[in-house]
Amino acid sequence: MELRFLLLLLCISGFEAQEFDAVVSRAEGQRLIVECHYNYWDYSATPKTWCQLRDEKCFPLVSTSYTSDRYQNKVTSGRATIEDDTGNAIVTITMEKLQVQDSGVYWCARYYLPSTMYPLKTIKLDVSKEVQEYDAIEGQSLSVQCPYNIQDYKGVKKAWCRSTVQKGCDVLVNTGHRSYRYQNWAQKGRARIHDDTQTGIVTITMENLQADDAGVYWCAYYKPPRLYRIIEVKLAVTKATTTSVVPVTSSTGHTSLILSTASAGVTPADISLLNERNFIILGVVLGVFILALIGLVILCTRKSKQLKTKGDGQAEAIYEEPRNDTVSQGFSNVYDPKDNKQEMPQDLKYATLAFKSRPSPRESVYANITPSRALEIPHTRSPTEPVEYASISLKPLASGAKS
Repeated sequence: MELRFLLLLLCISGFEAQEFDAVVSRAEGQRLIVECHYNYWDYSATPKTWCQLRDEKCFPLVSTSYTSDRYQNKVTSGRATIEDDTGNAIVTITMEKLQVQDSGVYWCARYYLPSTMYPLKTIKLDVSKEVQEYDAIEGQSLSVQCPYNIQDYKGVKKAWCRSTVQKGCDVLVNTGHRSYRYQNWAQKGRARIHDDTQTGIVTITMENLQADDAGVYWCAYYKPPRLYRIIEVKLAVTKATTTSVVPVTSSTGHTSLILSTASAGVTPADISLLNERNFIILGVVLGVFILALIGLVILCTRKSKQLKTKGDGQAEAIYEEPRNDTVSQGFSNVYDPKDNKQEMPQDLKYATLAFKSRPSPRESVYANITPSRALEIPHTRSPTEPVEYASISLKPLASGAKS
């Protein structure tokens, strides 16, 4: 018995220097399942335990046991369950709803009452609150930083893998060892990884994201063929949004412009940017429409004025109604509305008639018509049209004459 305690103390004292059988990373709320194999012939009837190492002691969380000479091979305590499959010599431990405080070093061990334990497997468990989520648009880049414990994992290879249902996690790019030296940088395709062993941060970069890159990824420790998750990343990639102005005609025949946006999905930041772009486009469209309307009003006004001016120029002559029926003795005051402009033969001439009072019935009537000589108006190149003058006198008719 003393020898067993001595061996236990040696194992515990040398624990910091030993390698772990497995390094497991989980996020809060996830489940941990561990399988531990043992020698069937020697230990199938020996109780097993799941304990956590603290202060160089391993404190049991759940253990199998004997009750009334019967072996209780499956026991649950709190969030931990242990099951000893004695037929296959496998102990399975399950921890549900992991919390950050569950992080630490555990033993799956053979258990001898009251407190002697021999580890079958040593597990290093890291539980993180962080499950990083990223939203990106096609063509953008993704950059992820994964911090780790330098003392424990400085020389351990790191990997960036994509989680799949069938294969667990497919490695896209990883660091490695070449010529007995740790190579902390690597690139494959559009994925790049860099392990800063001084600060304990692994940086992963993915360039030119595509829609089919959406999925779940791990930043992990890599001990081929096993991967031990450090951080889980959920990536969503949407297609680039396009905005266009589409004419829409209603049932009444009215046509309006509608801003149409096509997108497979946008983040709140994208929505804000999209609203700003739509506002600018709508302002430009309204501005162009208002300018076109103003130009149309000005054009219509000018056209109306031109038509009115043309109508005034073609107006017919205005004659004054005579005050009595007596014709004066002569014509006078000829007026040409076109002034000195060149006239066409078919142009009309205007005359003003002056009417006098009716002559005495005793005055005789005679006519003397003489053609006038064309007068040339000074300072003009063309003579005026000939004007004929007439004088009319009235005289009384002879007695008995018929009118």
